[in-house]
Amino acid sequence: MRFRRQALVFLCFLLPVPAFAWGPEGHEVVAHLAAMNLTPKARTQVAALLGGEAEASMAIVANWADEIRDARPETSSWHFVNLEIDGDLRYRPARDCPGDNCVVAQIARDEAILKSRAPAASRAEALKFLIHFAGDIRQPLHGGDNHDQGGNEVQVAIGRGRPMTLHRFWDTETVSALGRDPILLAGAINRAASPEQKRALMAVSSPAGWAEDSAAIAKTTVYPQVARGGMIDGRALADDAKVARQQLAKAGYALAGLLNRIFQ
Repeated sequence: MRFRRQALVFLCFLLPVPAFAWGPEGHEVVAHLAAMNLTPKARTQVAALLGGEAEASMAIVANWADEIRDARPETSSWHFVNLEIDGDLRYRPARDCPGDNCVVAQIARDEAILKSRAPAASRAEALKFLIHFAGDIRQPLHGGDNHDQGGNEVQVAIGRGRPMTLHRFWDTETVSALGRDPILLAGAINRAASPEQKRALMAVSSPAGWAEDSAAIAKTTVYPQVARGGMIDGRALADDAKVARQQLAKAGYALAGLLNRIFQ
């Protein structure tokens, strides 16, 4: 029996790891930051759909789309889009989103459902997806790819630590380096941004543009680090954490802007 348990543990390391974007903390940061910047009308509508105070409810459902992936496998491709960094980084639906099964198209669908007269349950589900996908699309490896499943086939290590996939490093380690309290981190980001910066980021309304921005960061920041050997020292981690903070800010403010327009 003991040998069987050990074998199962070993096999878990061999199985492919699904590509999640940001860990739970990152998605909660995005939700808190967006909620902090909702208009009163949007806040009321979000609270009504989610059945509780807007900020707390948004944070609670921020990771729901990841939690249901096993039960609803058809949603797996909705979390990312692959813009190959050795090619044209402009989003082209026919090439990059066949069958409209990618994060760019799904954000547009969720927006349309929320603007429609669909039943409240359908609109609530679309809102939960939207809260999550607005974060997903800003994780660099959910927009950019180097023919390696968004970094899931590349190993890196922090100092002398255990190897991990490049994707996992950007999902979790870059955010953890910023602090482990999503509310405090969201508040710090919000206080640091000027009113002008907030307005500018909230006005960025193109999911395709969000994906292209992530792919550009993957090309200029993420993959060059791998080319240097995949060993991440403290300075590199700090630099990557700054990029992650910027991406979380972009996601939170863009989500707030989108919800404010939907519920205006």
